Amino acid sequence: MRVRLGDLSRSVPVNRDTRRHPLVRPGDTAGRVGLRLVGRVGVTVARVIARFPRTSFSLFAALLLVDRVGWVLPALALAVLTVAALVWRLACPSSYARWLGRPLRSWWARWVRYAPRWRGLMTRHDLAVVDGDVLVWPGLRKVRSSDYRDALLVKLRAGQKPDHLADASESLAHALGSQAVRVRTHRPGYVWLDVTRRDPFTRPMSRLPVPASAGAVDLTALPIGRREDGALWLLRLLGTHVFVAGATGAGKGSVIWSTLLRLGPAIAAGLVQVWAIDPKGGMELFPGRALFTRYEDSHLGAMVQLLEDAAEFTRDRAARLKGVTRRLTPTVDMPFVLVLVDEFAFITAYVTDKKLQGRADNAVQILASQGRAPGVGLMVALQDPSKEVVPYRNLFPSRIAMRLDEPQQVDMVLGDKMRTRGAYCDLIPESLPGVGYVKLEGTRDPFRVRAEYIDDDVIDGLARDYPAPASMPVPLLGQHTESGLDIAADIPTPARLGDGELSPEWAVFSADYQRRHATNGTSGIPMGLD
Repeated sequence: MRVRLGDLSRSVPVNRDTRRHPLVRPGDTAGRVGLRLVGRVGVTVARVIARFPRTSFSLFAALLLVDRVGWVLPALALAVLTVAALVWRLACPSSYARWLGRPLRSWWARWVRYAPRWRGLMTRHDLAVVDGDVLVWPGLRKVRSSDYRDALLVKLRAGQKPDHLADASESLAHALGSQAVRVRTHRPGYVWLDVTRRDPFTRPMSRLPVPASAGAVDLTALPIGRREDGALWLLRLLGTHVFVAGATGAGKGSVIWSTLLRLGPAIAAGLVQVWAIDPKGGMELFPGRALFTRYEDSHLGAMVQLLEDAAEFTRDRAARLKGVTRRLTPTVDMPFVLVLVDEFAFITAYVTDKKLQGRADNAVQILASQGRAPGVGLMVALQDPSKEVVPYRNLFPSRIAMRLDEPQQVDMVLGDKMRTRGAYCDLIPESLPGVGYVKLEGTRDPFRVRAEYIDDDVIDGLARDYPAPASMPVPLLGQHTESGLDIAADIPTPARLGDGELSPEWAVFSADYQRRHATNGTSGIPMGLD
């Protein structure tokens, strides 16, 4: 038999006789052959018991019981256990699923669904390799089965890497009759194959919890949806920036409003400020106008100015915190500021005024590169993820890709080879808005999520119940924390943004603005600069 191996340009002859040492050798007597046969059988049985202890023990116990008492009593015991399991499932389905249902399903999936066809599956997809004169393939070590997917722990052979299985994931999905197969790295030499049998996101999602108070808002873990494995999708805002891309109707608004809904109590308490820009004239964000400390949706110049305000705010706050702390803990005096921009490309790429475009680019790059530590986060959403539109996407550690039009756009948003690793954003149907894939900083593999849908009534109630305070603190020196400590008393006046970073007009305006408010002794500025 000849087996084609991976990218090799020729076929490699493989000896299908996997026995390295023949059972019968020249000059052997019958006794020697018998002893050798017994030894091999014993070694094989020992290996099977060591590799599959639970199955081996259960089978041995069942055979021993039948031998001792006959088959009638074991059959009655099995019937009683079956009835007890059914009662358990009806009375307490959660504990039944955890302790009995899932283990039984996993056992069945491994030995009935996958093990009998595993060898052929690997060889037909060029995943077998030759070790000497023996054909070997990735080993199936464990199966964890749930309602919607099976997770297969696979041991790689020498010379293989996770990308070899990832390259074959699409054809494996068709061979297994599943919706998708994705590869996750487990540890060196091992990967998980996630075989999705049914899509969990076709069922309506139950309403997620909303924080009851400002103290319950965790800026490092906001529950805004569900992951494919059923766990909560927790979005981090503090210490990161979020990049959301998706085609029209893909559900970018669900990500935005789910985030704002969980921020509501902290916004009303003054622990969080949202500075929002909606270049679509307010079609998306205006219903939540009361939530925003700063808001622009009509004049391009005012939108760019808001970004420059945020950049100046970032630099001022970083100077005040220098030598005090490396990471901000939000308070009323020093709230976390989220700069939210819908249709981001309208400001950074589609502007015909090159001067305005340059100012916007400079401000955004300052926010993205310097805002994480002083507590200024950036969350942007757009439809066109090309590098010409957002050339500095590497400054966004958290990336979310919703439904996209083309396969190559997946890697543009999430990074190289993310589609190969299972982020099939171009295959998400239009009937599933809010579904996407997330790639986080420091992780190798993307994961599939669905954001909670927030309807207009919920948005109206959110804006009514959690309005932002009427003013925001000015980034001036000499402000006091809640403990009364003047954290900037000994810090020199921070350097303003240079002419090479922002326009001279903005530098003049900013300096004059700071001077006027310092003279007047005010503690805030109006909500908008219309």
